[in-house]
Amino acid sequence: MTPTAPELRGAPTKRQVTAAFRGLLVVRLLGALANGVMLPFIILWAHRVGGLSGAAAGALFLVQAAGEFAGGLAGGALADRIGHRRMLLLSTTGMALGYGSLFLVHHPIPALGLFLAAGLFESAFHPTIAALIGDLHADEDLAHAFGLTRVVASVGGVIGPILGAVAVTFSLSGVFAATGALLVGAALTVLVAVPPDRVIGPETAEKDSGENAAEVYGAVTRILRDRRLALLILGGSLLSITFTWWEADGLVLLNGLHPLGTTAYAALFAIDALAIIVFQLPVTRWTRRHDTGRLLFLGAALQGAGLAGFAAAGLGYPALVVAVLVTSLGMMITGPVTSAFITRHAPPGRSATYQAALSTTQDIGTAIGPTSGLALGRIATPALVWISALPLGLIAGIATARAARPPSRPDPGAATVGSAHPL
Repeated sequence: MTPTAPELRGAPTKRQVTAAFRGLLVVRLLGALANGVMLPFIILWAHRVGGLSGAAAGALFLVQAAGEFAGGLAGGALADRIGHRRMLLLSTTGMALGYGSLFLVHHPIPALGLFLAAGLFESAFHPTIAALIGDLHADEDLAHAFGLTRVVASVGGVIGPILGAVAVTFSLSGVFAATGALLVGAALTVLVAVPPDRVIGPETAEKDSGENAAEVYGAVTRILRDRRLALLILGGSLLSITFTWWEADGLVLLNGLHPLGTTAYAALFAIDALAIIVFQLPVTRWTRRHDTGRLLFLGAALQGAGLAGFAAAGLGYPALVVAVLVTSLGMMITGPVTSAFITRHAPPGRSATYQAALSTTQDIGTAIGPTSGLALGRIATPALVWISALPLGLIAGIATARAARPPSRPDPGAATVGSAHPL
């Protein structure tokens, strides 16, 4: 049996680990609430307050994604260098200042600049939380911890838009004031509830504090040679691209098959979030008894099959609900299992770098998915777009399952630095 985190590292007690993890759950909840508060109202704010009209309002999302993509790998490597807690505190503070300052902005140039800056800070937020969860938990507890984090994020995703709607009754800019306040709360939670890295795990980057900036980019170079990580990114990117066909293009593509109102479309996302809240932990407990590679293939295949089910939109709304539930089940499997696997696979002192590399799959999906979905819908038919998600899901499943297969010889991407969590 793998020793518990305190026994392995000899520093934190079980009570300290539990308290620190609860603090991270609160931080993740506040981050999800903050995102949910502002996301539904960004375009409306851009038109009425921010000075961006028409398609130009979409530039806010583009610069935010550009900031996250540009800073992702470097942010993860920097977190491993300066310490995970320190980077989480820095990223939450930067996000609070970036998004919160939009409350005072009424011009497009500063709006674009603040969204870019906030995206840079946000690029380190998620991988650093994932790295800290890995620091706190033993291998057998990782999937459950990541599953619980996903449940908390879904709760924030449901409640956040409701809080945003309340803020809008006072002013459109009020959503950014509320977002900033929530993120300030997240930063204070990190400060109070998350202990220093030297307490959580002495090997997590304190020894690197004297290294220069070249080491950050050296870490990025090393992970680019890791074939197993490359397969995970390939598979995750395909899943992210096809998921954005629903998330970003779904209303257009589904209306090409059967009339669907905006309220009915939004309800599908609520169903997805509620399914995660109710079923994520039972699914995660089930996954603990099965092989990682098979689980990754199954999860990817289910997501592809669920999205392909949208091609049956003409059968009525119940068919869409079934498709959403199958898609959600696939993501319940792949999300925690992938995060747990990458935590075990990352070399010592590189967990945030590897989590950041994995998070680039979301940026790739955001960059490619919406455009590709609409383009395919024009070239072919909406039904064929949804059906094509199934073979892409199977390809993603094969790639990720191959990544999880124990190597017959040492992995050249990790052999030079070892592994903190044996596979």
